[in-house]
Amino acid sequence: MERQTRDADVDLEALLRELVSAAQLFQSAAGLRARLTPTELAVLAIVRSNPRVAGQLAVATHLTTGAITRVLDGLERRGYVTRLPDPGDRRRVVVTAVAERLAALDVMFGPMTEAAAAIQAKFSPAEQATVARFLVATTEMLRDQTDTLRDDPGVGATPVTLGAPLGTATQARLHLAGGLRQLRVVAGGKDFPADSLYQGDFAGAAPTSEVLVRPDETEVRVQFGRRGRTLWRAGAGASTLTLNPRVAWAVDVRGGAQHLAVDLAGATTRSFSLTGGANDLRLRLGPPARGARVSLTGGAKSLRLERPAGVSVSLRIRGGASDVVVDGHRQGPIGSLTQTIGQDSAGYEFALTGGVSHLEIATLS
Repeated sequence: MERQTRDADVDLEALLRELVSAAQLFQSAAGLRARLTPTELAVLAIVRSNPRVAGQLAVATHLTTGAITRVLDGLERRGYVTRLPDPGDRRRVVVTAVAERLAALDVMFGPMTEAAAAIQAKFSPAEQATVARFLVATTEMLRDQTDTLRDDPGVGATPVTLGAPLGTATQARLHLAGGLRQLRVVAGGKDFPADSLYQGDFAGAAPTSEVLVRPDETEVRVQFGRRGRTLWRAGAGASTLTLNPRVAWAVDVRGGAQHLAVDLAGATTRSFSLTGGANDLRLRLGPPARGARVSLTGGAKSLRLERPAGVSVSLRIRGGASDVVVDGHRQGPIGSLTQTIGQDSAGYEFALTGGVSHLEIATLS
């Protein structure tokens, strides 16, 4: 009777959420170890059993033709796949996995595979058949729900969370591309998970992301929207990227921004750059790394830069400024300006090209 009560109390929905979360974390960690993005791992999982036409991969991964081509370029360059014309239709390209390269990946996945086999052996054939039916049905459900979210990312959609493990990163670069309407980028507090590189919480439609591990730094690429479309717009509520404060960060924004607030006061800032212009940009920067640089190309309507007390700013403006306020002192309209604010040699270089309506430089409050 006690066993029946415990079985009846099993929360399959909660267990499934834990399974999906654990699988995502494992895939992310495996990708970092193998230096493969989640998308690249997904493509390899599809082609490892049977060759596929590139167009089929685009449909299966919900990527554009150009995007899947770039993914395949990277996999082919590193020897994971080959691409050859389809003998039946020379206009199509057949993608085939390279067995030797997949075998090397299998060595990395070996302990997990063996552990999974040991778990499976604990269940009878009848129990395994029941589990298999459940997993098949759940997989189809997840595919359907994925299609729904991608096809109709409405304002009322459930918030989406992105993230990646820290690995061995001590320096990282956040690359935001595609243009955006409203976003906050902040350094995490003392309670930020020490083993996490970043976390992103997005209301409504979420961007796509990937992590690239390089010898000198780890790069987080976040793509907002698609080329040729309007600026990315999140759903209702705030969307925030939180960065590990123990990592020295560089932030690059490509495609412009309507409202962007970057608060790295709790982390070391290596650099910040934005191209494409900004309507409202707020920067709160922490201690600068050596040679730290802030650059804005394309102009801005309103820009406020805050830095720690005593940190100097070497300011260079090209294109004019209607209103400039430096540490509470209004300097009025200017055509161009080259000025150093403060005496600290380890400060920020600040270059602004394209003009600005209102510029304010202040001390962190």
